[in-house]
Amino acid sequence: MEANKSLEGAALRRSELEVAMQQVERTAAAPAANTSWVDDLTHAVRQLEIALDHHIVEVEAPSGLLDQIVDTAPRLQRSAGETRRHHTLLTSEVIGLLGRLGTAREGGRQDVDGIRTAVIDLLNELARHRQQGADLIYEAYDVDIGGY
Repeated sequence: MEANKSLEGAALRRSELEVAMQQVERTAAAPAANTSWVDDLTHAVRQLEIALDHHIVEVEAPSGLLDQIVDTAPRLQRSAGETRRHHTLLTSEVIGLLGRLGTAREGGRQDVDGIRTAVIDLLNELARHRQQGADLIYEAYDVDIGGY
């Protein structure tokens, strides 16, 4: 029963993360000549940061999904640990991107290509993380959490 609740929570956070990722991608792809491009992208990345934080809190909580996976399938302890480490990396990448956007806003100059490259790299890492999470859940529970 507890696993079902944790899976539902993870699926909800997974969906919220996907929506935030899509918004970042759309915003980064908008014309950078627009004077609000940096501000709009900063807002979208902050929303992504919130969605990522909610995801991490959901799955890493004591007795949360990652702990339950290890309890259910101890052979997946290494994979669960890798997921936790990946969360740290993703959080650092988001913070780094926000710092870069802050510098672009304050300095009045935009490294559009560099910022877009950083966005693409972050989105790729997040997509990879979501795929690995779906695989981990499937290995533990034989449940497809879905592509959302």
